[in-house]
Amino acid sequence: MVDPAHDSLTVEPFGFFTREALQAGWYLAWRQLIRVVPLAAGAILAGAGLGRAGLAVVGMLVLGLGLCAAGIWAALLIPRLASQWAVVTYGYPLTGAVRVWWAITWRTSVAALVVSVILTPPQFVALSLSTSFPGSALGHFGKLLSLLLNVASFVVTLFAMGWAMSRVTSTQLSGLPLTSVAFPPSAPSGELVAVAVDAPVAVAAPPRTRPAPAVASVASAVTPAPATSSRSDAPAAVLSPPRTLAGAEGKRQCPKCGLYETERGSVIGWYCTICGWREARR
Repeated sequence: MVDPAHDSLTVEPFGFFTREALQAGWYLAWRQLIRVVPLAAGAILAGAGLGRAGLAVVGMLVLGLGLCAAGIWAALLIPRLASQWAVVTYGYPLTGAVRVWWAITWRTSVAALVVSVILTPPQFVALSLSTSFPGSALGHFGKLLSLLLNVASFVVTLFAMGWAMSRVTSTQLSGLPLTSVAFPPSAPSGELVAVAVDAPVAVAAPPRTRPAPAVASVASAVTPAPATSSRSDAPAAVLSPPRTLAGAEGKRQCPKCGLYETERGSVIGWYCTICGWREARR
């Protein structure tokens, strides 16, 4: 959220059970799983293949190392993906990978622990029904209940991940200088989002009215006419944006205003169309 009445970025964290938190958690989860799951699956298949080939010890070693590598990679992806989400949503990355990882991990772990405690009694009921009544309607109901509880636990974990990521982003980005406002392509709520940078921004000077071009005559070639035309006689003109250095080739820089909005007259020589400076003729 951006407050246009202030000159600093204001980022408010999402609520826990909100659509924005679910979208942010899904952004982090699927990008993490799509990288980690193939590595873990490859380690499991390699370990099983080596075990069937008679190399059980080597297979267990490959399986353990592969799962450890997948876990470490999953942990390293958390701050990276969270920073990418902050850039897409608010236009500014997160800093401090360890701090971001810890802030997201402990909040998500606490939420998952609370959910597991709440869902433990229903899980015991579902397990008892599926074990005591196999092949019956109660047994199928127990299996269905266990599946629904697992899905609910995963969804709550997504909520927790998105909520934790928004809390970290709010802590880091709130109070940054507001320099420009843009519509990001993937903003979760479609609101105006500020892009904050640390570099100072040059403030353009207010546009001025272009003075009326001087009309050269035969008499003015001998004695230049003084520029005493009133402001009301000069027709108003719409100024074009000031030229940059790349687009001012062949133009002379005005020593008075420093711009390249200069023209060269056949009689009066170089003159500035912005501030009225004219080259002194000898």
